[in-house]
Amino acid sequence: MKHSLHAGLAILTALPSFAEIENEIPLGIEAVTGIRTGYVYRGIELAQTSLDFQIEAEFALSNTETLNFGSWYLSEGDGDFSETGAFIDFRHEVDEQTIIGASLTYRHFSGSALDSGVDLGVFLTYQLNDDWDWKAGAYYDFGNDAFYSSLDLRWSKPISDSAFIAVENGVSYVAGLLDRDGLNDYYGRLSLTYAVSDSVAFTPFIGWNLALDSSGDDSLHGGLFFEVIF
Repeated sequence: MKHSLHAGLAILTALPSFAEIENEIPLGIEAVTGIRTGYVYRGIELAQTSLDFQIEAEFALSNTETLNFGSWYLSEGDGDFSETGAFIDFRHEVDEQTIIGASLTYRHFSGSALDSGVDLGVFLTYQLNDDWDWKAGAYYDFGNDAFYSSLDLRWSKPISDSAFIAVENGVSYVAGLLDRDGLNDYYGRLSLTYAVSDSVAFTPFIGWNLALDSSGDDSLHGGLFFEVIF
């Protein structure tokens, strides 16, 4: 349940493009809390209405390299599911358009068919222009002995001095994740971020997952994130 905080918080100063969004966040601590009507992880719906909290810090190793690390907790309101996790990401800026990185994540599931364990991944982000970028990632889930990869395209646009809209669409492939092998799902999210101040923002969103595997189910969910930079 790792959130991408960069897109939601960088708007607080100048409403830049996605590339500028990832580069202009001040160093420090970022916190996000939210509620959602459903929680879908890698195309698998794990929970209904849930509350979650995440805290993340960013540390600049150099002008082109950063470490992001943090943890989160999610709990289903009327069910038995919960998830606790921690992560560390390394990012290297190859040029103004290209970022490569690696991630190490641990997830502990309770009340789930998925097993807890470590997840190791690599990713590439490329800025197409001021409004568009795409990201490719490949990950191995040691807890479930499964491979997961995804490719998504993202668009963002300022609509005022204090708000921007963003759309993400992607497709994923899995091998050995529960009973799934092959194309997994088509997923997406539409969000609107509104900056209350230079350090506080709200982000309502709608997300969807369309199963490409016969064992999967389609999902439509929504929610609200409250984001703060300390």
